[in-house]
Amino acid sequence: MSAPAAPALPASLVIEPDGAAARLRFALRDVCTMTRRYVLRSRRQADVIFGSVLVPVIFVVLFGYVFGSAISVPGGHYRTYLLSGLFAQGTVFASATVAVAIATDMSEGVIDRMRTLPITRSAVVAGRALANLIAGLPSLAVMIVCALLVGWRAEAGFGRAVLGFLLLELFGFAMGWIGVWLGLVARSPQSADTLSMVPAFLLGFISNVFVPAQGLPSWLRPVAEWNPLSTVVAAARQLFGSGQGGAVPHVWSLQHPVPTTLGMSLALLAIFIPLSVRLYTRRSR
Repeated sequence: MSAPAAPALPASLVIEPDGAAARLRFALRDVCTMTRRYVLRSRRQADVIFGSVLVPVIFVVLFGYVFGSAISVPGGHYRTYLLSGLFAQGTVFASATVAVAIATDMSEGVIDRMRTLPITRSAVVAGRALANLIAGLPSLAVMIVCALLVGWRAEAGFGRAVLGFLLLELFGFAMGWIGVWLGLVARSPQSADTLSMVPAFLLGFISNVFVPAQGLPSWLRPVAEWNPLSTVVAAARQLFGSGQGGAVPHVWSLQHPVPTTLGMSLALLAIFIPLSVRLYTRRSR
């Protein structure tokens, strides 16, 4: 049974800052406060930390050695090819985590308690999205260490590798906002898990993450080639210099993956930030 809704603060007790600059300053302060709250909360969840560190190791061992022993890619080593894809796939699965977290907060009355605080409405969801990005950094660090241990290298140089990871984090931030929106749409944590994990699995496995799209059946190949995650993976491989596993398909997004990923990430942010804030405001009234 969910907790009763907490009453909102009377309008007389809410201090409205004067001027656009003051409102922006207060909003940024509230976002930083909520981000810090969620990050500190995640640090106290030992099972979540253990799982986020263990999953990259499992993925590297399972796909890199168990499946990789029977898979070869043109013009390169399979584990080098695979790891660039796993970096990108991790950003998609992270969106499922934030969707379940938002749905859990809604069902347990945490959001209702937030309504009693004189904070910017958008700070709660923005703080959750930023905290999800920050909380995923240890998992990314473990994945990088595992990749280096199994032979992955940033062949294009350190500078381009940094740009590659920054681009992946930008895409992950955009996917986090999709997770926020799914968590607000869902009516329970269980439905949020289903709504987020099914697309994540479809995007992850019907793509060029594990095998080149050219080797897929003719009816499935266009789906993989036009999969947004395939473009992100191609951008990562281009910036890391790890190779595309053969000839690049005649798809504009795959031939120009870096600008496409950048534009796609910004478009997702422009769409899902307003949608999420509006939905959160409507559900929290």
